[in-house]
Amino acid sequence: MPHLKKCVFVDDLLAVTILSCLGAIFVLVPPFNETFLRIPVALSLFFFVPGYAFISALFPGNKEISGIERFTLSVGFSLVLTVFDGFLISLLPWGYRPAPIVISILGITTFFSILAIFTRKLKDESEQFSFSLKEFIKSIQSDEVHEEPEVPEEITSPAEIRRFHRSKSKVKAKGLKYPSITGKGADTRKKSLPPEIEKALVIALIGSIIISSAMLAYAKMTREKETFTMLYLLGPDGKAEGYPDESFINVPVNVTVGIENHELQSVNYILQMKVDEEVIQELNVPLKDGEVWQKNLTYTRHSLKNDRSKLEFALFKEKPDYFSYRSVHLYLDNNNTFSHLVDEKYTDASSLPVIKNGEMESSEIWNFTSNTEYIKGSYVSGSGVNSSLAYRISSSYNGSLFDQPGQSGEISQNITCGEDTMAVLSAYVIDNFNLTSKEDSQLKYVAVNGDTVWTDGVSEAEGWQHLEVPVSLQAGENNLSFGLRQVPGEIVPVDVFWDRISFKPLSELSAYISETNTVETVPPTSSVLELPAFTDNKTFTVSWNGTDDLSGIAYYSIDSSTDGVNWEPWISKTTDNSSSFSGKDNQTYYFRSRAVDRAGNEEPEHPEPDARTQIYTGAPRVMLDIFPNPCKTATTFNVTYPVPLQSAVCLVTRDGFESESCELTTSDNITWTGNYIARNGDYFRVEAVCTDVFGNTVSTLDELFVDRSISNFTIELTPRTINKGDLEINVTPSTTLKSRPSVSVSGSPAVNVTYLTYSDGSYYYKARIKSELNEGEHKVSVNGYDLESEQMTGNTTFIVDHSG
Repeated sequence: MPHLKKCVFVDDLLAVTILSCLGAIFVLVPPFNETFLRIPVALSLFFFVPGYAFISALFPGNKEISGIERFTLSVGFSLVLTVFDGFLISLLPWGYRPAPIVISILGITTFFSILAIFTRKLKDESEQFSFSLKEFIKSIQSDEVHEEPEVPEEITSPAEIRRFHRSKSKVKAKGLKYPSITGKGADTRKKSLPPEIEKALVIALIGSIIISSAMLAYAKMTREKETFTMLYLLGPDGKAEGYPDESFINVPVNVTVGIENHELQSVNYILQMKVDEEVIQELNVPLKDGEVWQKNLTYTRHSLKNDRSKLEFALFKEKPDYFSYRSVHLYLDNNNTFSHLVDEKYTDASSLPVIKNGEMESSEIWNFTSNTEYIKGSYVSGSGVNSSLAYRISSSYNGSLFDQPGQSGEISQNITCGEDTMAVLSAYVIDNFNLTSKEDSQLKYVAVNGDTVWTDGVSEAEGWQHLEVPVSLQAGENNLSFGLRQVPGEIVPVDVFWDRISFKPLSELSAYISETNTVETVPPTSSVLELPAFTDNKTFTVSWNGTDDLSGIAYYSIDSSTDGVNWEPWISKTTDNSSSFSGKDNQTYYFRSRAVDRAGNEEPEHPEPDARTQIYTGAPRVMLDIFPNPCKTATTFNVTYPVPLQSAVCLVTRDGFESESCELTTSDNITWTGNYIARNGDYFRVEAVCTDVFGNTVSTLDELFVDRSISNFTIELTPRTINKGDLEINVTPSTTLKSRPSVSVSGSPAVNVTYLTYSDGSYYYKARIKSELNEGEHKVSVNGYDLESEQMTGNTTFIVDHSG
C-alpha cells in the first residue's frame, strides 16, 4: 500500500466544492434563484467547476501541466461532464430537470475533489500542486523559463560512482561534476520549450478566442431574424416542472399554457385543448409580434376512463387544420377512485333524483321510440331479474344492414336535478342471443343527455348483466335512455330486457366493477359440511365453506331446523367457517348455508338440508323383538338401537345348558336381525348384547317359548262373508319361514291373490273377489317351508254371498 503524505494545499478544492453548493442554492432555492447572481453562479457551475475537480484528480502535481493548460482543460472537461451527466439524468425517472442536474453536478465535483486530495497525498509535498494568483500571472508574462542550471558532468572514480548510486537521497550531491560526453552514451535530457514558443502559443490561444468572438458577433449582426412561435406548458410554480400526472373524477387539472409570437407580424392563433383527440375547449388568441400570452387552463374529468389519457394543446395559425402548427401534451394516469368526493351530494342517496318505475312494476312512465318498424317495445311479465316485469325491446329484423342506415329503439325518461352532481347509474340487462358472433352489429346501450355512457355487443349468451356506471348529472332536466342499436352488418332477431334501473351514491359503487362497468352477477355456492349421523355430545361443531370465482365470499348465513322443513336463523353474516352448536338430547338437527359475495350476489336458498345429525347421550336402550313367540320350531330376533352399532349378538340360554350365540346381520347398523331354531326344550332366556359406535355396551333380556302343538299358520280373513271386492288375508306362521308363503283361493273363475307386505311376523295379501265367483264356501290355502325346508300348510274358509 502506498505511503500517503500530507496534502499541503486544498484551498482550491474547498473553493470549487463551496462554489457547487452555492450553485445549488442560487439555482434551486427561492428567493436566491430569483437574484442576478443565479446566472454567473450557474455558468461557473456548468463551465468550470466539475472540470477543475476532475483535472485536479488527474494531474495532482505542480509540474505536470501549466496553469493556462489547467484552466483550459477545466473548461473543456466541464462541458464534457455536464453533457454526459445530462444524458444520464434524462434516462432516469427524475428526468431532465434543474434539481437532479444541479445535485448531480454537486456530487461529481465533491467526488473528484476528494479523489484529488488522495492523489496529491501520493506525491511529495514539494511536488504537490499549489496555486498562487501572482505566480500564475507572472508565468504568463515571463519571457524565461526558470530551470535549474545544468551542471556539467565529470567522470568520477568507480568508488565515487558506486557511492552515488547507493545513495537513496533525491537531492544531488554537492561537488559532483560530470564532464560533457558527446556521441554514444551522452545524456540526452529533454529540454522544455523555449519561452518564445510558449509565449506564442498563449498569444495564439487568446487571439483565437478574440477572432471567434468577433465572428460570432458579426454572424449575430448580419443574420436574418428567424420567425417562430413558442408554445409551452408551465407547472404550478410557473416553471417547466411539477406538471400534473394523474387525473381524478371531478377534480380540476390546471396547466398554464404560454404562447410567444416571434413571427415578425401579428398572428391570430387558435388554441385547442384535446383529451384523447377530442376537443374540449378552443380559444382564439390574437398576438402581435413579440407579445406573450399565458393562461391557466383547466380540464376536469367527469367519467370513468381506464389506463391513461393524453391531454394535448394544439396551436393553429388563423384556422384549425388537420396538422397543428405547434403541439405539446401531457399524459395523465386516470385514477377512478371516489374517496376524494366526500360531499353529501356524493354520499347521500336521498339527495339523488328518483327514477320512476325503475323496477318496471307498472306499464307507465317509460317512453319508447324507434326509427324502424322492426324494433318494438313492451312490458313483459315474468322476464325480470326476480321473475317480475321487465321492459322488452324486440327486433324482428333478419338480414343485412350494409346498404341501409342504422336502426334503433329505446326507452327514455326525463329526470330533474337540483344541482350538478355525480351518481352511479345501476341497471340490469339481458338478451336472448345464444350464438357467438365475431362482429358487434347489434348493441345494447345506455345514454345520458344524448351521450353514450355504456355499450356492449349482442354477441353471446351472457345472462343478466348488472351495470354500475358513474355518470354526471347537470342541474335541471336530464334524459336517460336505454336501448338497442343496430349498425351495418348481419342482423338476426333478438330481444333485450331492461330491469331494476336506479341511482346510487358514488360511495356505494361496487369495488368489484369490471372495465366494462359490469358487476359480477354469478352468485356464490356454499354448503354445510357433512355431520355424523349421531353424536353423543350436546355441543358439537358445525363447519361450512363456499366458493366464488370472482369477487370472493363476503359472509355466510347459517339456518338450523329440527324437522328439515321449518327453518330458523342460527348465524347471520359471519366470515367464520365453523361454530359450536348446542342442542337437546334425542333431537335431530338439520343445517343449511347461504353465502353472499363481495359484489352483493346472494346464493339461492337451499331447498334441502346440507347436513343433519342426532344427539344421543348416555346409555341408549336396546329394543329386542322375538317373533313368532311362542314358536313351533324357529323364530327371528330383531334388535333395534337408536344409533349405529358396531356389533350385535343374541345369547340364547336353556336351563341347565350353556348359552348359544346367534349372530345378527344388518344393512344400516341400526336394525339387526337373526334366525334361531329351537330343536330341544320349550323355554329359553334371550339376551341381546350390543356395542354402539361410541363404545357403549348395553344389553336387554327377553323370553322365548316353544310350543310344537300349535298350528302351522294363523290365518285371518277380513271379511269372512263377501259379495265382491277385496278380501284381506293376514298369514302369521308359527315358525320362521325360509321364504314368503304362497296363498291361493278356490273358486271359478280363478281368484287373483296379491302379496302386499310383511310386518311384525305377519304376511299380508289381498284377493280380488269378483261378482262372477260362484256363491258358497271357498277355501284359502297357505303353503310354505320352514328354515329346515320342511313343508308347512294351513287353510281356512270364507263365504261368497251375492244376494246382498
